Amino acid sequence: MFDPLSYRPTGRVAVRIVAAIALVSVATGILSILTDPTLEAAGPLADLQATAEFSGTVVGFALLVAAWGMRRGYRIAYLTAGALVLLAAAHGVVQLRLLSVPLIVVSIGGLAVLALTSTRFTRSSRLDLSPTQFGSFVAIVGVFCYGVAGAYTLRNGFAELETVVDAVYFTLATASTVGYGDIHPTTEAARLFAVSLLLLGPTTVAVAVGSLFGPAIETRLARTGRRVTNHHSADTDRVAVLGLDEITVAAVERLADQTAVTVAASDEKRLRALPDSVDGVVGEPTDDETLECVDLGACDAVVIAASDEPALAGVARATTDARVIAIADGSTAPEVERRADVVIDPLAVAADATTAATLGEPDAAAQSSASAASHSG
Repeated sequence: MFDPLSYRPTGRVAVRIVAAIALVSVATGILSILTDPTLEAAGPLADLQATAEFSGTVVGFALLVAAWGMRRGYRIAYLTAGALVLLAAAHGVVQLRLLSVPLIVVSIGGLAVLALTSTRFTRSSRLDLSPTQFGSFVAIVGVFCYGVAGAYTLRNGFAELETVVDAVYFTLATASTVGYGDIHPTTEAARLFAVSLLLLGPTTVAVAVGSLFGPAIETRLARTGRRVTNHHSADTDRVAVLGLDEITVAAVERLADQTAVTVAASDEKRLRALPDSVDGVVGEPTDDETLECVDLGACDAVVIAASDEPALAGVARATTDARVIAIADGSTAPEVERRADVVIDPLAVAADATTAATLGEPDAAAQSSASAASHSG
């Protein structure tokens, strides 16, 4: 019998709820621009109401990005989604329209779902900035602050520039070289300031984009090149490894030189120690959500660190085409024999190889190592 008090939504439900809130927020923002509010506000509240009409659409698109990050299991995406859902609900209240009621309702429900799925999103996003990249980021922020502060200070030397928002608008339009011309300098000091902003803005953005995204692009191109090369040299294009121990870590390091590898493990520290070419997914390898992030359907082979039935059952549910290699833990259960294509017992391999080498039969050592792998149809 279904017990609503004990029900805990899955991470997939949370992702879908956030995506639904995003779409409702976008639709509500667009309709708010086209319709009049039920209650007309005055003064600062009126300005806030007008701003919420278009910013709600921006929040909706930001929520779609957060939903994508949540689908990958990122903790930062989950936290961002929570803040954006709360902001979406606030937009629904400020807009003062009947059509905003659904946005408020689904946002409140979304916050409840997010609160119940906090433990579903634990994957951390590694963002290691070099000194050059950090300096470029600081330069962008510095130029923006310089532009806003300077434009607002010299506002008497500009036509149509009166508020901080006008200064932000002028800074972005000038630094991006768009230059609509509705706000323009009328004094010599203002013109010199505009020239300095025009020189600093595009240059800083160009250098920052190159330093921030250049290494990532180079790494991606190098990885793609390795995969293309490996495509012609290996029969297996992509391998998934579920769980990490001493054996699978060594296997991953060798596989990474031959093909594309994705590893799912709960030990984030071990994942970070793997080669840069390896894609890592933080999570329990037996969870369906983790297997979905790994995308087993696109894998040609799956290596399971511990030959337990839950992991094999998860692989069986996710894909039927991949070749499954299970590492035995000393005792091979019949279910493991049935589900896996190959079961390898490292202790048996080591024992047979040691025995053969001790008896002075190196060729037999290799043969016994191969025979220690149990194949099942």
